[in-house]
Amino acid sequence: MKIRKGKLVTWGFIIAAGWFLAVCHAHGATVNYATDEKTEGTAYQTPQDMIDMVPGLKEIPKTFTFGQGYLIDFGGNQLHVNYRTRESRKAKKQICTLGLSYTTPVAGFFSSQLNLPLMGATDLTSADWTRNSLGDYEVVMNRMAVSHPILKLAFSARF
Repeated sequence: MKIRKGKLVTWGFIIAAGWFLAVCHAHGATVNYATDEKTEGTAYQTPQDMIDMVPGLKEIPKTFTFGQGYLIDFGGNQLHVNYRTRESRKAKKQICTLGLSYTTPVAGFFSSQLNLPLMGATDLTSADWTRNSLGDYEVVMNRMAVSHPILKLAFSARF
């Protein structure tokens, strides 16, 4: 079968015109994720929720003591390591503390913070502030990075 040049052009034109009309009349859905409503809810809200969904991981304690005086607390975004000397562990729990805090960026994607409590009191209204042991400290590794090192005088009160 021999195809003539005129028929090839005609069929080419018909195919191209059909494709053009199909594309012009096809209505694509524009996706706008900001205005789309979610039809299904999920139980996952925070990274901690995701850890609790895995069988076996939720049984692992997130806070535990390590050695003598180390209290380790794993959170969804951070890791706390508290060290208290024997004298501090025997004393009453301090509600108010005054100390130094040094925060620095680490590798550009998380930060490290060192807290040194200098003085503390068992009550906010208390006038008898006591000096803390020089061996007490707290180290916090956090997923939120800071842009530059920060040294500050920190006051904290727990209610």
